[in-house]
Amino acid sequence: MGLTDFAQDLTHGIETRLAALSSGLADPVIRIGVTGLARAGKTVFITSLVSNLLDRGRMAQLRAAAEGRIEAAWLQPQPDDTVARFDYESHRAALSGPAPHWPQSTRSVSELRLSLRLRPRGPLSALRGERRVHLDIIDYPGEWLLDLTLLDRSYRTWADGVLARNAGQQVELKP
Repeated sequence: MGLTDFAQDLTHGIETRLAALSSGLADPVIRIGVTGLARAGKTVFITSLVSNLLDRGRMAQLRAAAEGRIEAAWLQPQPDDTVARFDYESHRAALSGPAPHWPQSTRSVSELRLSLRLRPRGPLSALRGERRVHLDIIDYPGEWLLDLTLLDRSYRTWADGVLARNAGQQVELKP
């Protein structure tokens, strides 16, 4: 083994150990994708969830809130700049303004990051400091669910099946 190989192995070993160590130190991220049929209330659900996590007074059944372990919650820029930001503020204003109305339908994927500062629990909680958890919420347009029937077949096969059903015939759909 030459000096170059030894240095590369040593560097790789250090990088591996540092990666393992830092993975325990990094803030955990929980990613939630919200999908459902069009006009099912996905935007309202996300808006309500975020609003209630920001102001936890109505979240008595959420254990961390009931125990007072959520010390703070705040919105942050989403991690992926190529994805539009979920317009929480406009949706909340639509739902709670002087003339409440249903928010606009989701037209494209959007994302919102909510960060929580949590106080640890358990017998060793005094030894552990606060930690942050990031909640990334991704809103998908409802119309996407309608496309799922096309995943395993061609458009032609799908269209033939639809036309046959509309004509009252039974057709075996093949991928």
